[in-house]
Amino acid sequence: MKFRTSFRGKLLLLTILPLAVAQIVTLFAVMRTVEEDVDRRARKSLIIGGAVVNEFLTGRGEQLAASVEVLAADFGLKEAAATGDADTIQSVLSNHSQRVGADIALLLDLDGTGIASSTGTPLGSRADFLRLIASVREKSSAQSTATLDGDTYHTFTIPIRAPVAIAWVVLGFRIDTQLAQRLGGLTGLEVSLVTTSGDEARTIATTSYTGMATESLLAPVGPATPLNSIYMVDEAGLASLTLSTPFVETSNDVLVVLQRSLQEAMAPYAEARGGLLVFAVILLVVVAAAAAWFSGTVARPLRVLTDAAQRMISGNYDIKVDVYTDDEFGELATSFNAMRTAIAEREKRISHQALHDPLTDLPNRTKVLQSLTGAIEHARSANANITVLAIRLSRMNEISSTLGHRASDEVIALAAKHLQLNLDPGDILGHVGTNEFVLILPDSDIDNAMTCADRIEIILGAGVTLGRVNITLQTEIGISGFPDHGNNAADLLRYASIARSEARLRQERVMIYEAGREDHYIRQLRIVNDLRAALQRDEIHVHFQPKVSLPDGEVCGAEALVRWEHAELGWLSPDDFIPAAEQSGTIVHLTRFVLATAVKRCREWQNAGHSLRVSVNLSSRDLRDEYLPYYVLELLKEHDIAAQRLTLEITENTVMQDIHHAISVLECLRDIGVRISMDDFGTGHSSL
Repeated sequence: MKFRTSFRGKLLLLTILPLAVAQIVTLFAVMRTVEEDVDRRARKSLIIGGAVVNEFLTGRGEQLAASVEVLAADFGLKEAAATGDADTIQSVLSNHSQRVGADIALLLDLDGTGIASSTGTPLGSRADFLRLIASVREKSSAQSTATLDGDTYHTFTIPIRAPVAIAWVVLGFRIDTQLAQRLGGLTGLEVSLVTTSGDEARTIATTSYTGMATESLLAPVGPATPLNSIYMVDEAGLASLTLSTPFVETSNDVLVVLQRSLQEAMAPYAEARGGLLVFAVILLVVVAAAAAWFSGTVARPLRVLTDAAQRMISGNYDIKVDVYTDDEFGELATSFNAMRTAIAEREKRISHQALHDPLTDLPNRTKVLQSLTGAIEHARSANANITVLAIRLSRMNEISSTLGHRASDEVIALAAKHLQLNLDPGDILGHVGTNEFVLILPDSDIDNAMTCADRIEIILGAGVTLGRVNITLQTEIGISGFPDHGNNAADLLRYASIARSEARLRQERVMIYEAGREDHYIRQLRIVNDLRAALQRDEIHVHFQPKVSLPDGEVCGAEALVRWEHAELGWLSPDDFIPAAEQSGTIVHLTRFVLATAVKRCREWQNAGHSLRVSVNLSSRDLRDEYLPYYVLELLKEHDIAAQRLTLEITENTVMQDIHHAISVLECLRDIGVRISMDDFGTGHSSL
């Protein structure tokens, strides 16, 4: 599916889209920079926090170790340990642990068996204490972590010497939420204290409100992520940068896990990010409004011009383009108006030329049909008559061949002007052919049409003046009428043309259409159209009528007579097709066919021992064929026939139709030696 975008939409996109892309890129770059800066700051705070925790635990360990050494040096404790006085030992341990803030104090023998505790509670198994003293057998003291009765302690173990080691004293400081909160206060980070001793790791204390699982906290810790390195922990969509460091440097049983929530780290920037987004949206809206106004300002003249172009496409050239600006659009509108005016004038001229004859400026056939159709509709409603006159100027070929085509055009134009000057109001004159006119007489019957035909004959018979020559014009006129002959414009024109053709054939000046003559005319048209094909299909037969010498009764020659065996119309006599062939010009082909057949048959007679002459009739068109003498000469040479054996018969009327061409052709035939015979002598001009 193809989407169409208007010019205004494109302008909006061109204005808004780059800004939107720039804003998105800028926001993305800014947020990316902020995220990178937050991540960098968070990592830095973890590193600093880890250092702070380590310093705090180191200092705390040194302070607590000093307190344990003071306890181990206490004379009363040494004396009680040497004598095995349990009550004194417990009292000393209790007092000293309270003084230094220890949560528990223990006295162990050299084998790790518990002797007494500051709490007076039963002591744990010997295995719990062996681990505490294992790391200090070769040292004066050691700190570690231990889990006693479910609580995890930061322990300090030191031997009691008197002067040799007689027992071990252990001070324990509980690792709990209070310590985690203190570490969190020092670092500003979330702190979790995790023990990894025992069957599974567990969280001892934490300041994190998310309560992240111990497995999630320690999952990344391993060979790939050693202690004191930063790693990412993401649980339930809450991402935190994390750093784990041992509580005691020499032991990984208890870890201090520091966390920095990225969400909290981004919180200070959230307001700025929101403000930036609001600013971007406001800027985009303002720019979009400005772009909409600007694009509307630019697109409105184009819309006006587009509407004007659409009106011009539909053929409406009357509305002027109203764009009153002094910029390029104003110039374009001015040019567009000039183009509109020019196109309107050209369309008007083209429309006029399409419906009018360029030579006479009279309506052509199309316009005549339109006018006649309208006149018929009006006459039908008014119960009136209409007559149509088909007028043909005779002898235009002679004028053209004598004076030239330009002269014949001028004669036709002058004839049109003479006819126009004598029209009655409402009459319609049209030029529908080279030398053919049509005159429509509204509200007129056949009698009025005959009167009009007489007037036309008088007008054109008076002649037209071409240069210094007055040329008399002869006409052939056919008449048809509404509603007597038909009620269709095309039919009336055709009937008038048929009547005009009948007038020409009968050599009448005016003929009125007779019902049924159309069939005869169509039959004549079919005969003309089929004649050339009939010559090729051997449907034309040439018969020979003998000529007998009256003195001796011997056959001296023969006359060629042509007959046509039509495939559908049957046998046709010369009267059926010769006049039509003369009108259409096909008579020339027919004459040559008869000549060829006659000369060939004369050769056959001569070969059979008969010295006979053959006669062939010529038409008026044959006498205008300048190549006829050459054709006859070629036939005589081809069949080796003496020219005197061929007689060409003509009539007076044939010669008189174009006497100059006829005399020229006849002289050439005479020079060849062909005999010329005048047929029907005394029936034409010689009868005068």
